[in-house]
This record gives sequence, C-alpha cells and structure tokens, in this order.
Amino acid sequence: MNGVKDSELAPRLLITTFIGRERRVGEDVMNALFFKLKRIEVVPLVRRGIVIVFSEPDCDPWHMLNALRSLHIAGAFWAIPVERYAVARYEYIARECMELVLTKPQHLPVTFIALCRKRGNYIDSCSRLCRFVGQRIESLGVAEVDFRSYEYVLRIEIVDDRAYISMYRRSDEPMLRIS
Repeated sequence: MNGVKDSELAPRLLITTFIGRERRVGEDVMNALFFKLKRIEVVPLVRRGIVIVFSEPDCDPWHMLNALRSLHIAGAFWAIPVERYAVARYEYIARECMELVLTKPQHLPVTFIALCRKRGNYIDSCSRLCRFVGQRIESLGVAEVDFRSYEYVLRIEIVDDRAYISMYRRSDEPMLRIS
C-alpha cells in the first residue's frame, strides 16, 4: 500500500466502542474470531474508543463482519470493514480510493458519497479531504459524487497517521451497526 510498510497482517476491521471499554471489546472480538481465522491480532486503542482487528491480507473483512454480527459483542457500536489503508496524506488516500473504486466489482459508472471521520491531527479537514478524493475519482470518468441519490458510500476513517478505507452499497450501511 502507498506509504505503509508491508507486514504480515493487515487491518481488516475498525470497531468503535465506549471510551474505556476497548480492552474488553478487544477480548470479545478475539474470542469471537479466534477459531474462524488462521491468524488474528486485535489492537485496542486505549482511551480512544477504537479497536483495530488485523488478519491475513487475503482475509475478507465482510466475512469477519458477518461473524461478529452473529455474536453479541457488548459495548461495540460499529464494525467498519477495512478494504484499503494508507498513510494519512491526501495523495496516498486519493490513490487508494481510486484503486478501490476501479477494482471493486460493480457496474461503472457509480454514484457515491465520501464520508470521513477524523481521529487525530494528521488531516486538517475531512470535508476538504472528501472534496479532494471526490474530484480525483470523478476525473477518472468512472464515478460521480452525488449527495442525494448515491448508490455507494466511500468511507475514510483517519486514526492517527493511518487512513482506513472501505466502499459499500448504501443499503449495506445498517450491517455495520453491531449493537
């Protein structure tokens, strides 16, 4: 990935929770996924309300999400699949978003909306980032930003110096809510 060192495990899920319950949610997630995956690492970001789940790079984050939805993870709110990740810089994020739009199996052109959540000071403005990414993707001629009747959501989660990116159908958004 752009600007991110290749490692054995890749981020696959970003889970939000109450601040102070990250370790407990991390343990529950580890127990829920331990027998379903070959290798897994759960990293609770203490006092941040976030748990990041790492697994094999070829592991499908949507299957992991479905496994978590079938179990009750007390205190977890959202589980966001991570399909791409990059260093939190405009250029790297835009490049990963463009690759995701081009490689995700769907009919082209697509209408989408970019949503961003920033947890840290590495990106100055989510709205500026979304405009930058939207313009870059529209310049390819394969997608169009539409704020009212969009079909897909391009979600960018900034946590410290990393950007976690996913793209899903608008109708799939309720699946991300796990409690």
